[in-house]
Amino acid sequence: MQFLANPTDLFNQAKSAASSVASTAINTATNLANQATNLANQAANSDVATNATAQAKSIGNQAVSTAGSLAGQAHAQAHSLAPGVIPAPSGGTGGVNVAEGVDKRGDLSPTDEIGKAKFEKLFESRHTPAELQDKGILKGAPGDSLAGKRADLEKAMHKDQLDKEIAQRPQPEELVKKGILSRKSSYMIVVPA
Repeated sequence: MQFLANPTDLFNQAKSAASSVASTAINTATNLANQATNLANQAANSDVATNATAQAKSIGNQAVSTAGSLAGQAHAQAHSLAPGVIPAPSGGTGGVNVAEGVDKRGDLSPTDEIGKAKFEKLFESRHTPAELQDKGILKGAPGDSLAGKRADLEKAMHKDQLDKEIAQRPQPEELVKKGILSRKSSYMIVVPA
């Protein structure tokens, strides 16, 4: 006679296995998405934009495929641990096809009143884009993903221009010859090397 394990233990094991694989999927997808973003930024700043954009697309597609594959594996592992609790993964209609990516059918809205109240409170207390711009957190208009990079570039260009102008200014000896600076005050000036 076979004794059935505690359904709670099976459910917890299934949750643990699914969480572990989902965490791995998220980390992998995040890393691949970061690589795709870096390649897209390189594409915007280089002459080989077409090649870098193609590489970014490829990495993005790999991220989606990997996340879907790992999600399918997590579902299969959860089902093998608790077949009576977790339905079998199906490759056809109604289920998540691993090749299609992550299952987006679920509703993640809170179901209990306490969860709904917390969500509403957080939603109401979030800052507006204008407030984030005033605090310097959001640069540019909402949705302008390159505003921060543009601001950094403008700052660097301004600094380069100032450095160039400082390097081209006349030396104190020249100013004394032109009568702009007196010999007495020229001893007070320290010229950076």
